Amino acid sequence: MFPDLTQHPDYLSAQSLAWCNQLAANTGKYVYPWNGICEGIAAEDILTEKLSSIVRGKVLDVGCGHGEYADRWATFAEEVVGYDMTEGFILTANQNRQPNVRYVVGRTQDGLPFPDNYFDIAYTKKGPTSWYREGNRIVRPGGDVLLFHPGDGNGEGGEMGFYFPGLFGPPTVGTPILDKIQERLETSGFTDIQLWMLKETVWIPTPQDILAMVCFGQSDRFSEFARATCYSGIAAQFEKHASEKGIKTTGFYYMIQAKAS
Repeated sequence: MFPDLTQHPDYLSAQSLAWCNQLAANTGKYVYPWNGICEGIAAEDILTEKLSSIVRGKVLDVGCGHGEYADRWATFAEEVVGYDMTEGFILTANQNRQPNVRYVVGRTQDGLPFPDNYFDIAYTKKGPTSWYREGNRIVRPGGDVLLFHPGDGNGEGGEMGFYFPGLFGPPTVGTPILDKIQERLETSGFTDIQLWMLKETVWIPTPQDILAMVCFGQSDRFSEFARATCYSGIAAQFEKHASEKGIKTTGFYYMIQAKAS
């Protein structure tokens, strides 16, 4: 029904360094450009509530993006450090940071450039999983680790792939994200590991929001091509499947709490 947009010469794979750099150059922030109406409690709000009960001392945010989330903990902590691979996001973060917050550019695949047992707590909000072993090193023994990752079978690969085939991927087969998380937890050194799967329903209210999802982080030329070739089809599919609230999507997330050893 829709063309394979991944074949467009300007297409960048989401979450790649090139994609993050382009998004940072365009907006300076990692912020979704579409509207979504959450039914009930959002998964991120559950994460925030959990963090608010354990944040203290020296705190590390891994994959901090433009720092808005890390900065909110400044009044609860002695020091907050944000770590991210995208220089453009860190530039934005440094422009708005609180005095006891600092930001560091780096890739988790290369390790974490912090001393042993430096932090009281480390967390990630939709960030990478490649830092678990390093996290156990830089968080003091008995310190808290809180991990939050998009889950298997998310709405963008389920309902969205059904409603807009070709623009969004088919439903996930198996649990590859959970498998990777568990594999890395087994070698992390973390103890007292607890894992929850969180589920949320989000309504996407307009076809323009669907197009914004398709074009998120891509170039202007890509976005213009997507609008010209796909929008009429998006609008038709939206009209066919939407309720008065819009298109219903179901998102899944994994939240893990553990202790450093």
